[in-house]
Amino acid sequence: MIKRLLLRYAMQSQSKPQDTFCTETLRVHLAEKGDGAELIWDKDDPYAMDFVTSAANLRMHIFSMNMKSRFDIKSMAGNIIPAVATTNAVIAGLIVLEKLKILSGKIDQCRTTVLNKQPNSRKKLLVLCALDPPNPNCYICASKPEVTVQLNVHKVTVLTLQDKVVKEKFTMVAPDVQRKDGKGTILTFSKEGETEANNHKKLSEFGMRNCSWLQADYFLQDYTLLINILHSEDLKKDVEFEVVGDAPEKVGPKQAEDAVKSITDGSNDGTQPSTSTAQEQDDVLIVDLDEDDSSKNADISEEERIRKRKLDRKESQYKEVTYRTEGRA
Repeated sequence: MIKRLLLRYAMQSQSKPQDTFCTETLRVHLAEKGDGAELIWDKDDPYAMDFVTSAANLRMHIFSMNMKSRFDIKSMAGNIIPAVATTNAVIAGLIVLEKLKILSGKIDQCRTTVLNKQPNSRKKLLVLCALDPPNPNCYICASKPEVTVQLNVHKVTVLTLQDKVVKEKFTMVAPDVQRKDGKGTILTFSKEGETEANNHKKLSEFGMRNCSWLQADYFLQDYTLLINILHSEDLKKDVEFEVVGDAPEKVGPKQAEDAVKSITDGSNDGTQPSTSTAQEQDDVLIVDLDEDDSSKNADISEEERIRKRKLDRKESQYKEVTYRTEGRA
């Protein structure tokens, strides 16, 4: 298949394709131009068109996409076709090589590869660099993902929050969004039809105000994002929300300190908060509380509800997969 795709596509006037690789024809064509010459992309150049058609179809075959004829590719060929067929294909191959290292248990050998536009002093186009540590200001890389969103709680609806902020901006496909108010008030639910009545309600109708917190859960990837809402009536025209860069780091620690104080009733009895990360938490929560500790009961009950929803979601997904498997059998 690869050899067939790399073979030079024949001109329509030819009766059958010639058994010549498209890269070889380009190399010969470049040699004919003399030293220091360059090949310039032109869709009317048959050699360039052959190479782009072969490379584009090779990429489409790898990604299980419908391959195009030489005529189809020429009709839409501009600067984007050779770019997609060459540069993106090179980067995709580099990504696969790094994934192979991860699958082989050689994560320490993973590197960031930079593709330069021009060769460097060592005549290298590809430059290897050490991996950068996770960015604490990134809401994806951070150990405790937090982000601050500035908006008008009296104008922004739940549907806007779900579609434009959580789904589009933060790329969460099927999020569950709830208030961090100790009650777990649910604004949106990933199961279709469960919270449609909330779609056109304003955030202020749920008690959202300046410095209110939301929790967005994406159970399919076991990912949780804390969203700090900053109320503002001074946003630019036609701007519904803005993501604030450094605000989460300033607000987040204070929120954590307040939570610890509420658990210990403001006293410092030497009890330290848990240092377990989100990845170390189990799906089973064992609670041993005194009956008169109402504040602890409030915090734990909210956590239990979240855990229960996660377990119910995993169970429903397992049943759905089992049902589909049995149906195919």
